[in-house]
Amino acid sequence: MHTFEIYEEYYKWSPLKGEEATEIYLLEYGKEEAPNQYEPTEPLIAKSYTDDIKKTRREHKRQLWLEINGVNGVPKPVTYYQEDYAFLFYIALPGVSADSFLEEADPEKCAGVLKQTGRYLSLLHKTKTEDCPFKFYDEENEMHGDIVLGHGDFVLSNVIVNESYITGSIDVINIGLRDRYVDIASMVKSIEETIGAEYVEHFYEGYRISGEVDMDKLEYFKVHGDGK
Repeated sequence: MHTFEIYEEYYKWSPLKGEEATEIYLLEYGKEEAPNQYEPTEPLIAKSYTDDIKKTRREHKRQLWLEINGVNGVPKPVTYYQEDYAFLFYIALPGVSADSFLEEADPEKCAGVLKQTGRYLSLLHKTKTEDCPFKFYDEENEMHGDIVLGHGDFVLSNVIVNESYITGSIDVINIGLRDRYVDIASMVKSIEETIGAEYVEHFYEGYRISGEVDMDKLEYFKVHGDGK
């Protein structure tokens, strides 16, 4: 029995909502016998980019790089499987997406979660980047002057919250070197559109840039993304 057959037979697959052209499932272990080394008992995520097998492999490579470099608060890869289609499997981060959580939370909880979100991002941006092979910036663009390890799609739907605490971020397919304001601008825009601009300051507090926000870069990357 190969790896994919193990997951098909011994795990319950429940579809999750994802982006267009992706299939995402929550896998829960259901075998009566004790698991072997290839059968994690923690809840897993199975993910496939149905429009492009290479994208599934690309995200798996990012997950492996993050694990090798000891980055916390990101998906821990389990395995990758490919035939005519491809699935990557990783251990599920406990919790729900931050956008879902904040829409039901009171203002105090919203403030707390957004401060944690800012702090989480600041720690991610402090990751050592000497060996990172993934580059998303233009050296000739003056806006790209503060290069860090960036998430690349740092929005509320990709931040996971468990009982008011951030457990990490998902969808790391675009993790790599970029200006820090790509992620900051992406999250600011997400907060404004999801729960309101009045909550953005809590994110700044967590990131520790209150009163020091570079508004030119913020507005530029809100429009241009990576701006390459």
